[in-house]
Amino acid sequence: MTDLGDWFRARPTEPKVYHDFLRADLARAMGEVMRELPVWERYSAVQRHEDDPPTAGHFVARSLPACLDEGLLPPGHRKALGTFLSFAVMSGALQAWIQEGIGVRLDPGRSSLELASYRAGDHIEEHQDLLPGRILAVNFYLDETYRPGTGARLGYRNEDGREFFVDPLFNTFALIPILPKSFHWVEPYEEPAMGRFTVSIGQHRVV
Repeated sequence: MTDLGDWFRARPTEPKVYHDFLRADLARAMGEVMRELPVWERYSAVQRHEDDPPTAGHFVARSLPACLDEGLLPPGHRKALGTFLSFAVMSGALQAWIQEGIGVRLDPGRSSLELASYRAGDHIEEHQDLLPGRILAVNFYLDETYRPGTGARLGYRNEDGREFFVDPLFNTFALIPILPKSFHWVEPYEEPAMGRFTVSIGQHRVV
């Protein structure tokens, strides 16, 4: 845990990346779940003038709780999704691990959760996520077919203007600091089939 605390306190900032973070069986099962989810919906965001192009375009999973009900997913997929959500959000286990590592009290009632996927051209332009109390964005990457060189890297620019890029390799877990002078984005995805399956969770300090 020392390395996580040292990373969080270091300045200037950079992403923190863990490979093979989840148990291999759960990562594989969640990759299958993400590929088979029946609740993907197109999401586009326009943050400037209405005639400007979208600042984000990808797919997000809507009505996620319904996927835990019988009938929408096969029992094995439903069990894997429930196990993952319990670890990552509902039980507080992931948040407790992060909190212990960085030494900052996190608010269990304010974690945001998004499941996302991408097709050719999908991207997110640079932004900051400067919501009250938000200090970290964390991402699980769960696409076993992702290949480096096909775009969709996570970009991060720190307070000194240095840029870092994280390939969304399967079973990678990435943390990025949210600070007033830092920005992050997702490069355009270049594969035609849906992929770059991502679970994003925002972490907020207690205020």
